Amino acid sequence: MTNRIEREAKAMNTKYGMMPGLFARWFVVAILMSVCAAGAHSQQASGLVPQFEVSGAYSYVRANGGDPGSGYNLNGGSASFAYNFSDRVSFVADGGIYRFSGLPTGLDSTMYTYMFGPRFTFRKVSHFTPFAQVLLGGGRLNASSGGVNAGENAFSMAIGGGIDVPFRHRFSIRVIQAEYLLTRFDDVTGAAATQNNVRVSAGIVFRFGSR
Repeated sequence: MTNRIEREAKAMNTKYGMMPGLFARWFVVAILMSVCAAGAHSQQASGLVPQFEVSGAYSYVRANGGDPGSGYNLNGGSASFAYNFSDRVSFVADGGIYRFSGLPTGLDSTMYTYMFGPRFTFRKVSHFTPFAQVLLGGGRLNASSGGVNAGENAFSMAIGGGIDVPFRHRFSIRVIQAEYLLTRFDDVTGAAATQNNVRVSAGIVFRFGSR
């Protein structure tokens, strides 16, 4: 039954694939949000670096099924906690929950990620704060159909970055965060496989303390 669940997920119609202009639209929205937020309140206290940053975001994942032409759309949320050692270097813990969309009736599947690693932030840029990060950790894929549940754990890694726009003293808007998301779930035959995915997020950041 587990193999049947996996085969159904693998056979999902590729018409649910990502539209060609999706990332272009994300980029335009991110720029507009940056301009609006900066115009409303672009004051970032000079030399003031928060000690902790907690974020919550909507996340879209374009998952690669491992075979040419196979792909899945996932929607969900992610959250992160960052401890800032200095104005440039942070340690980040990141977790996310993403649900597959467009699956056949009766089939439900969810992916989880939990990753940790360094973040490098460029705070000297005026009006916005770009950052880059490399996260390593694990992931879990759950699927259920007809009352039968299946699950698998795997390695995961995210490499990318984003842009925060300070808004008030304790808040920032994360206008965009885009990452290459690698997972290593087994294929339908049980053989080791690698999935090259993309994660795009946007949300809000809460800042606490100061250094």
